[in-house]
Amino acid sequence: MLSSLITFSILAGILVLIPGLDFALVLRYATTQSRSSAIVVMLGITSGLFVWGAFASLGISAILQTSQTAFSALKIVGVLYMFWMGIGFIRSSLKKPETLKVETPHVGNSATFTKGLLSNLLNPKAGVFYLSVLPQFIPADSNHLLFGLALTSIHAVITIVYFVALIFFINTLKEFFTRAKVVKNMERISGVAVIGFGLKLLLSHGN
Repeated sequence: MLSSLITFSILAGILVLIPGLDFALVLRYATTQSRSSAIVVMLGITSGLFVWGAFASLGISAILQTSQTAFSALKIVGVLYMFWMGIGFIRSSLKKPETLKVETPHVGNSATFTKGLLSNLLNPKAGVFYLSVLPQFIPADSNHLLFGLALTSIHAVITIVYFVALIFFINTLKEFFTRAKVVKNMERISGVAVIGFGLKLLLSHGN
């Protein structure tokens, strides 16, 4: 059991370090808004991990592998959401410099949390990953749901540690990142990156 936890932790750590949609979203909020909003969107993302972890542990997300229609439907919804979010970022970058200000929403902002949550839940690759990986590390004689959530907790903690370090590092350079030109460029880069991830998902084959 211990070896399984260690192996999964290493795998989860590698996955967290690979830049993806979650990274782009946290980076965007950390550089163009406030530290608290970046933490909120990160918590939304990690909450999504627990939803996928529970589904995978209970076998519900098996639908994504057994039903091409279900996978394709979620894939399309996810792509549309990424496009909508990316276009929103780009539109923000087109505002006049004098109207660009760093937003400081309350740390409990539900819209920010929901954006992080949906970015994770509407990514079918996350569900397929959990379905494919978790069963290999869950002992046959254990409570699948509890052990699956324990593994998800490890992934979530690694994710939080990594992103919190990133957020605080960026915060030390706040003066640079709050410049209007930098804000415009980060909004634009984030928007293009998110749309790019959507295109990659759209053009991917199978599940």
